[in-house]
Amino acid sequence: MGKVGTGAKAGLVAGLVYGIFSGIFGYATLTIYKADVMKFLAKEAATESALNPSIHITAAELYSLEIDGVVAEAIIGGLIAGLILGIIFAYVHGKLPGKNMIIKGEMFGLILWILFDVLLGSLDISSYGLLYYLTSIGLDIIALLIFGYLLGTLYNKWNENEVPLTDEQFNAGKL
Repeated sequence: MGKVGTGAKAGLVAGLVYGIFSGIFGYATLTIYKADVMKFLAKEAATESALNPSIHITAAELYSLEIDGVVAEAIIGGLIAGLILGIIFAYVHGKLPGKNMIIKGEMFGLILWILFDVLLGSLDISSYGLLYYLTSIGLDIIALLIFGYLLGTLYNKWNENEVPLTDEQFNAGKL
């Protein structure tokens, strides 16, 4: 299958698990900070109604859409991102620090967390507030470290299965 196929397969599985955790954490965060989210969504609903008077949507309706879809969106997003990031991992794992693939996977997850959650997420602090942001990055580091662990573990396991045995290994019975 090669390193790209192995990375894609490991990324899909790790992405699925990441999506499940991310969806659960997203649901919990939206529930805990409902008042902050509703304030933001009320502004969005008012803006939408002002731009298009024929649209009548409330903050409660937007919140309902958000809370109903967060888990499914996270799982689908996790699968897509996992596929892409697994392929990227297949190419860059040799440049990551660490001596084994689990550490390399964890480093990859940590880099993703810093780039996407800490840095890009900070651009959105004004939407839901600082506590929402801190909670989301605090929970998402858990999900991304699980993603990195699974990605490194599965990539290593499935990559080893594709390495042909030497004559010495075959003769020694190491199948």
